[in-house]
Amino acid sequence: MDEEMLLHSSEIEVNGEVFNIKIFCSAAGRFFAKTCLGEGDVIITDGPSVPEALQRHENLLPLAVGTRELTQSYLGTRRPRVRRM
Repeated sequence: MDEEMLLHSSEIEVNGEVFNIKIFCSAAGRFFAKTCLGEGDVIITDGPSVPEALQRHENLLPLAVGTRELTQSYLGTRRPRVRRM
């Protein structure tokens, strides 16, 4: 398993919830952003640099959160709104 180095951490609010975004660099020199949306539910976005990985992640995170909310609402498994780290 590649070693990951944390390079950046920030927060973003989406639909009234605050999510933590962490940007890593792998041993292979690839940059990627990770956010935990729930237990066992992580979204990962990559990019050629820290700013691009962060920008892509910030652009895609609202779509990922909204899609999960719609799915949970349809299935009747809506999760409580909490701060995600």
